[in-house]
Amino acid sequence: MSLRVQILIVTLLAVGLAAGWWSFDSWGGDGEGRKKARRASTTLVLVENVTLTEDRITLRVVGTGKAKRSAALHPAVAGEVRSITFKAEQRVRKGQALIRLDDKHQRLKVRLAEVAVGEATRQWQRMQKLAPSGYAAASRLDTAQAAVDSADLRLEQAKAELADRTIFAPFAGVVGMTHLDLGDRVTQDTMAVTLDDRSAIIVEFNVPENHAGRIKVGDEISVKPWSESDQPIEGKITALASRIERSTRSLPARAKIPNPDDRMRPGGSFEVKMTFIGKPYPIVREVAVLWSRDGAYLWRIKDGKADKVFVKLVRRDKGRILVDGPLQPGDLVVVEGVQGLRLGQKVKTAPFTIGAGAKKGTS
Repeated sequence: MSLRVQILIVTLLAVGLAAGWWSFDSWGGDGEGRKKARRASTTLVLVENVTLTEDRITLRVVGTGKAKRSAALHPAVAGEVRSITFKAEQRVRKGQALIRLDDKHQRLKVRLAEVAVGEATRQWQRMQKLAPSGYAAASRLDTAQAAVDSADLRLEQAKAELADRTIFAPFAGVVGMTHLDLGDRVTQDTMAVTLDDRSAIIVEFNVPENHAGRIKVGDEISVKPWSESDQPIEGKITALASRIERSTRSLPARAKIPNPDDRMRPGGSFEVKMTFIGKPYPIVREVAVLWSRDGAYLWRIKDGKADKVFVKLVRRDKGRILVDGPLQPGDLVVVEGVQGLRLGQKVKTAPFTIGAGAKKGTS
């Protein structure tokens, strides 16, 4: 037998064996018949009931603090500094004198006005005694009364001019540093010293436009100073702007936080945290959500069969996802066993538990 004939016989035998194996696989092995049998069987899946939860949005922005009340104090008149009665960071009371200018001429003017008031008063008292007896005309009494009133006004004017030579604290607070020294000449444009009421801090911040409609005056916020980020402070929104700023597309807002121990300083930066509560959405586990070219979907069990439900993702929340779709509370959603499910496939369900899920994954 030639070599060519032998090769032909071996080839025919190989073809026959391959045809036999294909026939066995199709009719008696793990072929289409067995696949059909598997499709006809019921698949076990682990499911969980759909629940609704409110959409809680946490917004964090950066704010800047300023004092509850703040003032940059200027002299009312020009003059020479004669006395500085405070030190930087000193706490002062309302009405306390801080800086005195040269007031020699004003004090003299006050003394002259006081003398004039005294003389006018004596003349008026004299006319009061003489008028009833007819020794003085009534007109002279009126003139004496006018002189008293005029002298009183000049005295008040002199006292006001004297007071203008002193810078007083308009409210209780803490004074800052001054660049003035004794003998300096100042004018109304000279900034003498700053005064801050730090009993509370006003935090100014901007709320993004898409959240502007969610906040209102009186809402509570949580604030963390950057210098002490581990100690949040509770405060309330005290003011909102009337319009959105074009340049930043945000709404300016203010909040007030207490500062009883005077730890915080005006001008510091703060992390402002706000929480908004929106409408309720179905919440499911992340592993239940699948993706296709048509978008996100999950499997819902309805009447013992698999039903594909397309959803939109709203927000992730600690291993779960808020979704927006045609789901109702109590619907059964497949958590494990989603691989290989087909629309309308019959399934057998079992409740999903953390322990059961982990056990199934390891088997």
